[in-house]
Amino acid sequence: MKTSLRFFVCAVVCFAAASCSLRQPAVVIQDYALKLPAPSVGPAGSRAITVMPFTAPAQASGQMLLYRTGDLRYESDFYNRFLAPPPQALAGELRQWLAGAKVGVVRDPGSPLATDFIVQPRLSELYADYRDIKNPRAVVAMDIVLIGRDGSGDRQIFRRIYRREVPMKAVSPTDAVEGMGRGAGQIFAEFADDVRRSGT
Repeated sequence: MKTSLRFFVCAVVCFAAASCSLRQPAVVIQDYALKLPAPSVGPAGSRAITVMPFTAPAQASGQMLLYRTGDLRYESDFYNRFLAPPPQALAGELRQWLAGAKVGVVRDPGSPLATDFIVQPRLSELYADYRDIKNPRAVVAMDIVLIGRDGSGDRQIFRRIYRREVPMKAVSPTDAVEGMGRGAGQIFAEFADDVRRSGT
């Protein structure tokens, strides 16, 4: 009798525990796409430009949003992430930006057609800076190299580091991603001007 009672009590407890676990809210993960503003169309360039894939250190290549909360402290947001890894998304965005701005004839890596310029981009920083919680900022930094190619071989035309800190309206994943998109767009616009001045 005692054995049956113990079994009954255990069964009730297990059922109750299972019922409680079933009532737990499901983990919701939000995906965000980096959206850049449309480029301004400038004088049409005729030179061919090949944009290589972005490289990035580990802290700028993950899909989870990254927040800087102290001088040496960064926190990853498991529940809010980019739809695609930032280096992958930005490579396509940079090609579309240069083509839309008519900086030149944009080619994909591996194209059999000849190219005049090779762009080697590196995403070095991408995070929301929450060290001053009253003045949050989206931070974007890129190290971009422009290589010229002609009959005499390849030569480095310039290498520049571009960095933007974009004020955010509020501390939120949506505002962080929007600010990062604006910062990336500003960097692409400056880079496009630099390419034009380089003789495309």
